Amino acid sequence: MSAGMDSAVGETTAEIAAMTEQLAPRDAVFYYDETDRHPSTIVAVYVFDCRGAEPLDTAAAVRWAQERAGFAPLFRRRLRRVPFDLDLPYWVPDPAFDIAGHVLVEPAGADWDTVRRRLGEITVARVDLGRPPWMFHFFDRVHGVPGTPGPTTILALKFHHSAGDGVATRELEAQLFSGRTASAAPGGVPWRAPVMGIRAALVFPYRLACFVAGLRRAGAARTEVRERAAAGLLDEPLPTRPATRFNRAAGPGRAVDQVTLALSQVKAVCARCAERTTVNDVMLTVVSGALAAYLGEKQETPPDSLAAMVPISMRGIAEWHSANRLGQMAVDLHTDITEPSARLAAIRESVRRERRRNTDPAVLRYAARVETSPAWLLRLAGWARAQRTYAGAGSIPLSNTTISNVPPTGDGMTFRGAPLLRAFGILPVLDGDGLRHLISSQGDELVITFHVDSAMMPDPERYRELLVQSFRDLVDALG
Repeated sequence: MSAGMDSAVGETTAEIAAMTEQLAPRDAVFYYDETDRHPSTIVAVYVFDCRGAEPLDTAAAVRWAQERAGFAPLFRRRLRRVPFDLDLPYWVPDPAFDIAGHVLVEPAGADWDTVRRRLGEITVARVDLGRPPWMFHFFDRVHGVPGTPGPTTILALKFHHSAGDGVATRELEAQLFSGRTASAAPGGVPWRAPVMGIRAALVFPYRLACFVAGLRRAGAARTEVRERAAAGLLDEPLPTRPATRFNRAAGPGRAVDQVTLALSQVKAVCARCAERTTVNDVMLTVVSGALAAYLGEKQETPPDSLAAMVPISMRGIAEWHSANRLGQMAVDLHTDITEPSARLAAIRESVRRERRRNTDPAVLRYAARVETSPAWLLRLAGWARAQRTYAGAGSIPLSNTTISNVPPTGDGMTFRGAPLLRAFGILPVLDGDGLRHLISSQGDELVITFHVDSAMMPDPERYRELLVQSFRDLVDALG
């Protein structure tokens, strides 16, 4: 390469570097795992009391969004892959950004059942990665939302998981609904794939050397993890669990439903326990009881206990330089224990063991192998996961369902002057994980929102009843 060309490439690369941001490997996993049957989507839903508010039309919704598009780079950037996946993808400014294409106002006056069905469709639809990967869906004058005093405005924020996790969503919503504005600056540097391809080729040997060194460190860490487990210092989760009706390939139908509990009552349950018990412990026990009861009613009681994938925030635990900073615990739900208080005690101990394992220095060093993983390997791993079939499988790796939770919402959030009544999230159904739960709270209200394949659960109203009954059984068991 001539000195002149080298200088030109250097200047262009510096210009792009100033305007772009490369995905961290932990975030790129969500990008490479994305398929029609495995959407990497976050959906956060907000319910506002719209009594006395002006009706919402498309122009007003677009104007509201435009006035807040400067709060996060997410709103103005899109993802671009490096040629041949020589390096990880980049966030780049979208010079053709048009916010009107990201705002959809649904027909006004819908009932809650209609909105729930639509939310399920929104959650499983893949995000368009050819443009900034997010959408605002508005539903105005919604009637029949349980526990609300009148008509509501519902806003669903949907974006790609590579941009952030549930904690990041809470940080963003605090800005969106604060009453402040932050308009986005127009324009941006265009994506130059050939230049980035040259840069990726130049750094490829360095990335490969980092990968090899990372494999050595991971191997040593894995050996230490095994030694600590053999010495009884760590408890490894069971590698497989018995498959249930919820661990098959997902079909086209979806159902979204939820149960609302008083947070003060849940905390009262925690206070009755002799050992320190968290709200999360109680919610895992409630879901465990309902799941065991539902399968029992279908004459499908599994031969062994089931488990749940439970995310754990690594903030303050590990220095992860990524937008997503969540680990994954495989928590035994002890569905084989019928007495509610005994099940709670067993689950509480299982959570403690998994938390201890996920925060162990040797385990963290082993998990850090992803940080040096090259793009081609992450893409290959994503492809391999997509090839898995679930027909006739008698077991499932690690967990049967997902039970996630997010921090409580802040106070004083409004939309066009309308106060926030409820906030919840919806996890997309995946192949092998056809029943997923997300727990959120607002004020004294705790919401368990579940998303399920409707062929696997044709009667979600029954599961809703069992969740309520499971909580009541636990309260009664604790006196």
